[in-house]
Amino acid sequence: MKLMKQSCTVRRTLLSTALALGAFGPQAFAGGGHHGDDGTITLIEMGDLHGTLVSHQAVLKHTDGTEYNVEASGGLAKLKTVVNGIRTDNPDAVLLSVGDLTHGSAEAMFTVGDAMMAAVNAMGIDVFTPGNWDYGYGAGVFRGRFASFGPSPTLTPNIRTMSHYVSCADVPEIAGLTDAASGYNCSEADVSTDGARGNNTPEGLGVIKANFPVVSANLYNDTTGLPLPPAIHNKRVLNPYHMLDVNGTKIAVIGLTAAIVPQQADTFNIGLRFRQGVEELPDDIAAVKAAGAQLIVVQSELGLSQNIKIAQKFRDIDVMYSAHTHEVTLGALIVDRKHVTEHAPGQPLSWGEKLRLAAGGAVVVETNRDMYVGRLDLRLYRGRIVDFDWEAIPVDDSVSPDPDMAALVAAMEEPFVAGEDGEVIRHTFMPGGYVSSPPPGTLAMAEAADTSVRGLQLTEDLDTVVGHTDTLLLRHHVLEDTLNNFIADGILAVANKVADVYAQPGWENGVDISMANGFRFGNAVLPDHDITLRDLYTWFPIAPAVNVADFSGQSIKKSLDTILDAVFNRNVFLQRGGWYLGLANMRQTIDLKNRPFSSSSGRTVSMSIGGQPLDLGKRYVFASCYGHGNPMDEVCRTGGGANFKFFALADGDDYTSGISLADPLATENVIVGPVVKQVAPDHFLHPVYALRRYLDSLPGNEVTEALFGAGQGRVKLVDSDVADNPEDTISNQIGQPDNTPDTGFVQPPFGAGPKFFSGVVGN
Repeated sequence: MKLMKQSCTVRRTLLSTALALGAFGPQAFAGGGHHGDDGTITLIEMGDLHGTLVSHQAVLKHTDGTEYNVEASGGLAKLKTVVNGIRTDNPDAVLLSVGDLTHGSAEAMFTVGDAMMAAVNAMGIDVFTPGNWDYGYGAGVFRGRFASFGPSPTLTPNIRTMSHYVSCADVPEIAGLTDAASGYNCSEADVSTDGARGNNTPEGLGVIKANFPVVSANLYNDTTGLPLPPAIHNKRVLNPYHMLDVNGTKIAVIGLTAAIVPQQADTFNIGLRFRQGVEELPDDIAAVKAAGAQLIVVQSELGLSQNIKIAQKFRDIDVMYSAHTHEVTLGALIVDRKHVTEHAPGQPLSWGEKLRLAAGGAVVVETNRDMYVGRLDLRLYRGRIVDFDWEAIPVDDSVSPDPDMAALVAAMEEPFVAGEDGEVIRHTFMPGGYVSSPPPGTLAMAEAADTSVRGLQLTEDLDTVVGHTDTLLLRHHVLEDTLNNFIADGILAVANKVADVYAQPGWENGVDISMANGFRFGNAVLPDHDITLRDLYTWFPIAPAVNVADFSGQSIKKSLDTILDAVFNRNVFLQRGGWYLGLANMRQTIDLKNRPFSSSSGRTVSMSIGGQPLDLGKRYVFASCYGHGNPMDEVCRTGGGANFKFFALADGDDYTSGISLADPLATENVIVGPVVKQVAPDHFLHPVYALRRYLDSLPGNEVTEALFGAGQGRVKLVDSDVADNPEDTISNQIGQPDNTPDTGFVQPPFGAGPKFFSGVVGN
């Protein structure tokens, strides 16, 4: 295995390769180029589907980068139409998927991903690599669903509560899609199939398993505090790669899962250990080459910035399929040791681009959730890509749903919409530590007890209208957007109406601030459209508890500087997932372009709370959300809090019922080995409930640009090199030519700040 290096051998090879390129000019893809003829490989790429079964509103891009609104984008039925079309064109096309599959919707959350798996198993995925949110239901669910070897833990009662809502028995038999002739396979991780792996989950309560190969080179068993067999200590959880043979061409697909999982909720990674993948790649690349791989594809959930860097360093990587950052490469990136450039979409490759590929360059592409399907047609010559055609196909209003997949999706949606009697099946989400006590003398099955007495309850149709908006609601910008402003304001407003808050010593003035996590996921709601309960759950498809604590000004500032650095660090391996936070009752000026100066400890230049400059020594009351199982001093990625309290609903079925403050049920040793204690109250206030209450308080239940628009400047960019820190524009700050090959990207892949900090000196 060699790092990218120009050698005499490579230079000599270039001449012979260049001579061969004449046969594969712009005409290479005319006519037969899309039809699987000799030397052409077609890769279909769809990633970060985020549990989205049905179509939704979206903002998509034309190939020139201009945006347009779509009423019904994505959804599995439309994705199936696009995939089927490509496979009709080339029956040997390979379908790759990487990134968050089982998380991102109410249907996925309340069934621990089973509703999504039952349907996506019919897509015909050839190879999959998990994303960070696929670990969101805990290691037991993850192992049972995706791992084909190693331990398969017995699912805990709280997980069984959710997994019993969907089973393989609920999958309708649809000719050509889910019948025996189609090859569709549905199985559950239960005692009948996984007894040899130690799983004693009662039949019918196991999670639905992936029926496609799942690969990751950088995920290991962690034995800390867990009774794992010695033979698997520090061994990989999944196969690192999968080999495919397409008409005699051997393709190796190596997977890299997200490395940031340990920075998320602590319950996500019990018994798992994550590495960056760069130390594994040399041996794995050598192994697939020894197995005869002629095309090496790495599909990675590390994010675009890190994936570009890896593709630059390893000359044997031919294609890097990137996920996690939710960017869309309208033009594929051509990456080599010295350059990262965007190839103009729809244009033939130049001779220079072809030579860069022949010299060991790689093609790097990314699609954005279910809103695009990528098609990459590769022309190979002597094991090198000599030409390619890339299209990020928008899944927009012009795409008709596949009727068979639409029927399968409808079966998964049926429990979440009102029937003829107007009733909806109750769903309960019970996070880590929540269990149901079964009646005496019965099996210890969670569904045997009354699940309505604790956990998050869903008793309404997901299409219930809960509000309206006159402006675009979408996590659309990396620093500040209208949606995050609305969410942060909503939690602050609801928290400040709880009388118990003012009775706490030191909290006599109520809640000072709130923040909204910088999630990348969530469906758009277009201007002048209704907001539904389904929309709210796409913005919060996890089950945190709304909580409150007090923090020093210094803790708040340090946390925000840390988050800014994780979004914009010039060392891409120090970047973390997500964008910046939404702020309520706070304003901040930041300098992304310059290094920290003596007047500031980070990128923050100034900050105010309630119109007053931040006092580093003052205690501020902070309401936001708590990830179940996390330490008792954390609110929305801010550590160091004290006087921790939760908001509890009087009636878990009624979001309008009374709210009171509740003490944590556990404060120490919350996670010991695989055991997680319940910390939040039985009927904790969920952010979706808080947002509904807030919508009810707004005139006409309407979100307006005037109230929440990003133009308010809650986060303002300034130039701290100039006296009085004048305002600077986003384009000047983060759209610098040296930190993005495509100014259409939401987040600059190479961070922001002095180029020197990226490890690159000069040009």
